[in-house]
Amino acid sequence: MLKKKLDVKLNLIDFLLILITLYMIAPIVARFISSYLTTYFYMLVVVLAVVLLMLIKGMKSLNECLVLIAPFVCWKVLQFFVGGDGLINWGYAAMLDIVPLLLGYYFLNYCNEDKNSFFASLIFIILTITLVTTVIGCMQYPGAARYLASVEDTQAAKAVLYDWKNIGGYTFVYFIVLLHPLIILAYKKKKIRGWWAFLGSVAVLSLTIYSEYTTALLLVLITLLLYFFKKDFKAKQLMFFAIITMLAILLFSELFSDFLMWLADVVGSENIAMRLEALAGGRTGMENSEDNRLELYENSFKTFLRNPLFGSFLNGGSGIGGHSFILDFMAQFGLVGVIVLFFMYRTIYKRFFVRYKNVEGYGYILWLFAQAVILSTVNTGMWLSVLAFFIPVFLKTIYRGETE
Repeated sequence: MLKKKLDVKLNLIDFLLILITLYMIAPIVARFISSYLTTYFYMLVVVLAVVLLMLIKGMKSLNECLVLIAPFVCWKVLQFFVGGDGLINWGYAAMLDIVPLLLGYYFLNYCNEDKNSFFASLIFIILTITLVTTVIGCMQYPGAARYLASVEDTQAAKAVLYDWKNIGGYTFVYFIVLLHPLIILAYKKKKIRGWWAFLGSVAVLSLTIYSEYTTALLLVLITLLLYFFKKDFKAKQLMFFAIITMLAILLFSELFSDFLMWLADVVGSENIAMRLEALAGGRTGMENSEDNRLELYENSFKTFLRNPLFGSFLNGGSGIGGHSFILDFMAQFGLVGVIVLFFMYRTIYKRFFVRYKNVEGYGYILWLFAQAVILSTVNTGMWLSVLAFFIPVFLKTIYRGETE
């Protein structure tokens, strides 16, 4: 998938971007920086990289970037009024969320193909190393990845230990899951051999099982079905596949339940088995489970219906379920939130995905985008690092020379 021999000359900006990339993916790097250099050092690197990019590219680039980030700034401003964080902490979090957009913009518009391929290789290597250390770590410390998702004190002994062992948590696992379709796309485009694609998918499947994330496992299983589609997989075919899948689940609900129960027995994870058994029981099963997400989703949706214009914003943002980025945002900010969400996803699609609309295999690319939206509906997070940075860098390498 990636060009083997690259004649790349790295400058100061590139070294800063390498550090940012390492920090985003590898827990051990983030722990090292926070322990010995502090997060303020990292923020200095981020600010310096962004400022240099803007100064070098000139005012036109700055104006374009302001247009690019405008909906996302609105998102972060709305969150500021209900978050309760101080201005500095809010600004830190806001910058971390928005920076991937600027990085993706830079790589698509100003980074030559050789340098883009270098960064694609770098990201791939870091992801692979962290995937291996996460699987090994979760085998040694069962439940480690789930622990990292829920721990509040990042200085807790376990959290420090797992970070130094480079065990990825919630964010890393879903990084891999969301990027998984790229393996199949690269195989279909003959950028990698079939056995490399097979090993890659097995590694991703192993990660989701050992990390014990049920939604991740289900998304991986759905993505694996893409192996059975032809290379020129179109958007209409993806929609047809989605409709047929939903109808099949409704019409053959008993068979689907049996499959989930069988899967629960196979995976060998108590956390996954419990969730799969709840799903197998339909609505009743989920309502009787210890982790009733349906109730959380319904809480957010009901809050939105009670206050459709401004949501619960005027009441301090209360009444949300807390387990869906999209539904929770709608509950907090009502129609205003819906509009902001629409323009955020529209901006991502137009800036980073629509350019591939007429290329071979666009259905696979559309699934990358759709998968992230689905995940944001049933889980927390918008996954901007994947949508705006990682995926565009990989796609530019896979479709090298095939787009304008």
